[in-house]
Amino acid sequence: MNLKMRRNYSLLFFALLAISMVTLSACNHMSLEDRAEKDAKNFTERYCPTPVQNMQRTDSVVFDRSNHTFIYYYRLNGAADNAQAVAKVRDKIKNALLTDLKNNTATKVYKDQGYNFRYVLRSEKTKEILYEVELTPKNYK
Repeated sequence: MNLKMRRNYSLLFFALLAISMVTLSACNHMSLEDRAEKDAKNFTERYCPTPVQNMQRTDSVVFDRSNHTFIYYYRLNGAADNAQAVAKVRDKIKNALLTDLKNNTATKVYKDQGYNFRYVLRSEKTKEILYEVELTPKNYK
């Protein structure tokens, strides 16, 4: 085998090796949707339900792939578990959730891709939804 043929085989080998490495690493790469689903599931399994703080706790977090939405389920307790009281402070609740979302660096990658964030607050006593809001890029950007 002459030097030119060896060089061509070497180039072919390294090209095939590079293609194989890219292909194999792509198999292990998670899509952002997969990551979002995994993050929500892991948070729920590790931390939920959270201890009651400020008359509320987080029951779970889920990710809806169909519309790229994280859904946070909260349960209100004590004095906060009151439909009339919640109705009076709806705007304050939305503003507080929006401020938290804007300042939350853990959600940056999802906000950069235009994901949505829905918050569902239920009564501990009646299990009814007392408040629900969805924050979209129009809100947080």
